[in-house]
Amino acid sequence: GTNHNFTKVALPENEFKEMELNHSQHILNAHPFTEFDIVVPVKHKKRSLAYVFVGNDAQTPLQEHTNFIQVLSNIILVAVENKKLARKELEQRITQKELELASQVQHYLFPASLPNNQQIKAHATYLPHRRVGGDYYDFIMLNEQKFLFCIADVSGKGVAAAILMANFQAALRVLCRQTDHLSQIVKELNYQLFKNGNGEHYITSFIGTYDFQTNELHYINSGHYPPLLIQKDSCKELTDGSTILGSFDELPFIEEIKLHASSPFLLFLFTDGLTETFSDQNELFGESALTDFLIPRQQIELTKLHEELLILLKDFKGSAPFQDDITFFSIQV
Repeated sequence: GTNHNFTKVALPENEFKEMELNHSQHILNAHPFTEFDIVVPVKHKKRSLAYVFVGNDAQTPLQEHTNFIQVLSNIILVAVENKKLARKELEQRITQKELELASQVQHYLFPASLPNNQQIKAHATYLPHRRVGGDYYDFIMLNEQKFLFCIADVSGKGVAAAILMANFQAALRVLCRQTDHLSQIVKELNYQLFKNGNGEHYITSFIGTYDFQTNELHYINSGHYPPLLIQKDSCKELTDGSTILGSFDELPFIEEIKLHASSPFLLFLFTDGLTETFSDQNELFGESALTDFLIPRQQIELTKLHEELLILLKDFKGSAPFQDDITFFSIQV
């Protein structure tokens, strides 16, 4: 019933900020608010949530009804706010359910089982920073004498990273059925990731194969934290190969590295969330602490190795939170 369309009139925020009922006359005297006789602020914990403008054509002074108007306005506004909160809670429940489903689906992308026999043992620990994450590891027997292993870290976190990781996993498993030449696999993985991510996302990865007959270890490190090859009292970082995947339509360089690795040895693969864990004094866990931990424990049972490393890591960080996804993947030959 107003003469103006007040949905298009901006409120003078500064004047309304600390407004009380008896200090509102100067606002009502300003055009276009002259249509109204009173303005009632509706507040919650000293914060104004709404303003009720009321005009009166009758003879009864409106001031007599301000308490009723204020109470009624508060009841209405509380109902509106409750409805907003209920809708927000419902949206959060839906999001939580979707994250739970995404977490379950992501769990299926990891190997269902890892070998544990006289010839080879493998064990992995995965701690996502959120419900879902962008770390990935895999173990694939190519034939009776040769296996492929991999660890990867997708840029970013959460659902987007998990989707890209799933794409990487699917492509890797298809390619492994076609060839065991790592340079071909990595080249094709890069192409698929670049095509699907438009060059906006990247993955660091380490992919290797080991042949029991020849004792040859082949690998390509694509910008990933170097895994550690531990034999007796020596620790070798596996650093070379290529650059990150998914940022270039064609990799600027790629080299398949070959090593002779006689058993027994331990391969320890990990993502940067492990070594880049900070203590509550802002100290970095670092690679030297990891190496010092692993060398004397290279022959112990892998589940115990991982349990002891987790204890060490949690003791080191103290009250500080983990900043990233953490994955470590051990292989004993």
